[in-house]
Amino acid sequence: MKEILANTKSLCPICLQVVPAQRVQEGQDVFIEKTCPDHGEFKTITWRGEPSYQDWNVGVFAPGPKLRLTETVNGCPNDCGICPEHKAQSCTILMEVTSRCNLQCPVCFASSEDSPDAEPAIDEIRGMLETVIETADVCPLQLSGGEPTLRDDLPDIISLAKQMGFPHVQVNTHGLRLAKDIEYLERLRDAGVDLIYLQFDGVSDDVYLRIRGANLFDSKVRAIENCAQVKVGVQLVPTLIPGINDHQIGGIIQFACKYIPVIKGVHFQPVSYFGRYPVAPADKDRITTPDVLRVLEEQTGGEIKASNFLPRRRHDSHCGFSGFFVLDEEDKLVATTVFKPRQPSAADCNETAGRVSEANQPSEHVRKFITEKSKYIEPNPELLEQQQKGTLKRFIQRAKTHFLSISGMPFQDAWTVDLERLQGCCIHVITREKKLVPFCAHYITNADGERLHGVRKPSFRK
Repeated sequence: MKEILANTKSLCPICLQVVPAQRVQEGQDVFIEKTCPDHGEFKTITWRGEPSYQDWNVGVFAPGPKLRLTETVNGCPNDCGICPEHKAQSCTILMEVTSRCNLQCPVCFASSEDSPDAEPAIDEIRGMLETVIETADVCPLQLSGGEPTLRDDLPDIISLAKQMGFPHVQVNTHGLRLAKDIEYLERLRDAGVDLIYLQFDGVSDDVYLRIRGANLFDSKVRAIENCAQVKVGVQLVPTLIPGINDHQIGGIIQFACKYIPVIKGVHFQPVSYFGRYPVAPADKDRITTPDVLRVLEEQTGGEIKASNFLPRRRHDSHCGFSGFFVLDEEDKLVATTVFKPRQPSAADCNETAGRVSEANQPSEHVRKFITEKSKYIEPNPELLEQQQKGTLKRFIQRAKTHFLSISGMPFQDAWTVDLERLQGCCIHVITREKKLVPFCAHYITNADGERLHGVRKPSFRK
């Protein structure tokens, strides 16, 4: 039996026009349904099974951006900048420092080109960062691309961001240069990089051949070992694709534990469909948040449980998940987070229910977690041995270095996009036009590969 959960707005995957949409529930599954007057009806799964979509409906409301850079003219998502319709302050800023890349990964959400205008100069980057500060204050900054390590002056960009007050700077990379050039990695460290956000799709080369077109596993391992040598933390970032690497979710966690404390976390990104897709991706080709949580429990033999993960503290709590674990002295992961569904109350009917203070709003929560839990910390065996084995004090001492965050976020594409969720997004791309654009809006494409904001993308074929 179908139940309508909410009315919202979405985009037609063919023409990218705004269309009315509904979130509907059938059994334990949730879909987004929409109709374009020119291109017909579309129905796509967004949530499959347990944990319950309703149990995870714990979003919070908070003050929005302190400064709007654009006016509402054509409506969301066509006035991004941030516009007056946006509800969330920035929690993370992504900056594309180059469009060049030396891989051709069809699954990548970014476009790649090699032209004289493919990357902003330092002075232009300074202006972009000044816009971020004016609009969103200083917050965690991710330097992306393209492949940012193709820039020899990437250390200078990191140093500039640090001088301007950005507390956390991470580099989103495939890791090939870091595997070969430890001196370059040392320059990144000395400039102040806090985290390497490493593309890591699996633990065998057959996965990389399918997704990235090359045998890359050994290079990933060398990059991680080099990061350990120079004491720079790493977050593994797997793109999950049904039938290609979803059978290695548990193996990725096992690999991460082997390299703690240099590996600080694993951030799963279920595949989204950006590019040319004349035929809509089937529901079987999608991985939803509950799918990831169930497989994590199954493939770790129950060492990790679905109940160890919390909804993201955002306007739309279904946007992602996170859990925090400590690797104990028997090399077992001990969860420090547990999700307990809240009980409905009369306060839910109050328009201020769920509202939080500015100091505790979602963007501040995310900023603080990223800044505090991503930096490499040198273990101190002598300090650990001062605490009696099996005591809480010893566990807490170990937790300072031997922790692992496990999180995930399924990005929205033209079939799944919900404009209400988009308006609550706190991950923003700073463009060369000095606009802040919600991540999913920036990269979204129609079925012909044409971007709402940008250029055409090729498609990914399994």
